[in-house]
Amino acid sequence: MSALHQLFFYRYRLNLVAEDPILLPPFKGSVIRGTFGAVLRNILCPFRSQECNECMIKDGCFYRTVMDSPFSQDHPHSRKYKNAPHPYVLIPPLTKEKLFNPGDVLPVEFVLIGEINDRLPYVVYTFVEMGRKGLGKNRGKFVLSSVEGLSFDGTKTQIYNHNTGALRPFHQPIHYNCFLNDPILPNLPEEIELMVSFETPVRLKINNRLSSKLPYQVLIKRLYERALLLAHLYCGAEMDEIKELEEPFDAVAITQDNLKWVDLTRFSSRQKTVMKLGGLVGDISYKGPIKKHVPLLKIGEHIHVGKSTTFGLGKYKIALKGLEGGTNGRKEPIPGAV
Repeated sequence: MSALHQLFFYRYRLNLVAEDPILLPPFKGSVIRGTFGAVLRNILCPFRSQECNECMIKDGCFYRTVMDSPFSQDHPHSRKYKNAPHPYVLIPPLTKEKLFNPGDVLPVEFVLIGEINDRLPYVVYTFVEMGRKGLGKNRGKFVLSSVEGLSFDGTKTQIYNHNTGALRPFHQPIHYNCFLNDPILPNLPEEIELMVSFETPVRLKINNRLSSKLPYQVLIKRLYERALLLAHLYCGAEMDEIKELEEPFDAVAITQDNLKWVDLTRFSSRQKTVMKLGGLVGDISYKGPIKKHVPLLKIGEHIHVGKSTTFGLGKYKIALKGLEGGTNGRKEPIPGAV
């Protein structure tokens, strides 16, 4: 997994304060991401009536990089994937509250992968303009009151304040090695029981169809593949370091499966149609020789897994279960989460 050692990202919390009543759906990721894309294009694009793939400046366009993330035609993976994984993850407020009154705070988290962090000012300015345009059905306005950089240990550093309008750089990336060097790992037995709790729907395909089941092998392979591509495309990992994960998973068993399918919908302003975003939510537990996958699963808590991660889908937390002399049957979070 040499390419994984080059994977790094930055995590930010953007605090939006409502100026008007803002009406949002129960799942807010599609609305926030849709507005973000529309405003970003309005800021950057001189050819708004033209399709991105027909644009003369498409190769250097930040909007196209983050919203379409295409593979170049000569890329070795261009036949396998229609699009590359996007270089960011948006994590909306997970509250089911629909109405936000003036003064209410909506925290939105943003994960920027690798070199895309250099474009942080575009992200911040886009949210400033989103506040002026308004959010939700009633276009309720908000103010981006502050932006905080989140370090690996959970420390928050304010890098933007609405009152000053100044944005300071943040130099605390979170690396894969942060999870690989977690001091808890040497003390774990090779065989452990692990619970994965999905807070937002996860959409994973088996044989090109969305699956209503989540075998451990599928979860790990999809997460591994996503992490390697992010490392290659945005963190400088070489192509020859990206290899298929080939190892037996027969010894890993599902001990508890409380996943259920939940349907979400969103309206795509680009495609002028309602699209489904359904997936699995809830928790599932695995038991077996999975200690070696804990760092990968931990970084997946930040980069998510599956389709539509830019809407906030595929967000999960992991916890150890029933370690002898440790958790006594309780679910114990593994340290390192922000």
